[in-house]
Amino acid sequence: MIGGRRSRLGGGWSVDRDELLDLIDRLRMAAPASSEQARRLLGEREELLQQAQEEAAILIRQARADAEAMIASHEVSLAAQARADDTLDRARRESEALRERAVQESAAMRGEATTAAMEQALAADRYSLEMLRRLNEQLRSMQNSVGSAVLELESKLSQIEESYALDERAAAAERALTSD
Repeated sequence: MIGGRRSRLGGGWSVDRDELLDLIDRLRMAAPASSEQARRLLGEREELLQQAQEEAAILIRQARADAEAMIASHEVSLAAQARADDTLDRARRESEALRERAVQESAAMRGEATTAAMEQALAADRYSLEMLRRLNEQLRSMQNSVGSAVLELESKLSQIEESYALDERAAAAERALTSD
């Protein structure tokens, strides 16, 4: 919260410029938290892709192991080869589907993170604008108060100067009368 103090002239308030600038800086620094969230989401995407690749590798190893076990007999060998090919094809399809799903989820997360970051930045800018408007209004009020004080003081000085000039003329007239 920004502190303030009453102005000596008029009824306005003055705000410490450094405190206001510090508040604006803190608002701007809140936005990078969204960038960190986006980086974390991208990291999660990479983990999903890695898991999909590992699962595909496991399926491929399993298919090869199954195929090698069946090669023991020639008649079973052809059936085993066909089954291994099917398993490999299935593993590739599942791997591709997992990868595609991970890419889509990553894009959705990145979009959400970007939207959230933009909303936070917009809220910070709106808040900053409101604070600057308030400060501007306070400055106008202070300027009006100072202007009124200047006019009052000018009027007072003008009256004093007129009174002094009249006193001088009266003293000169009295001196002229007494010297005659």
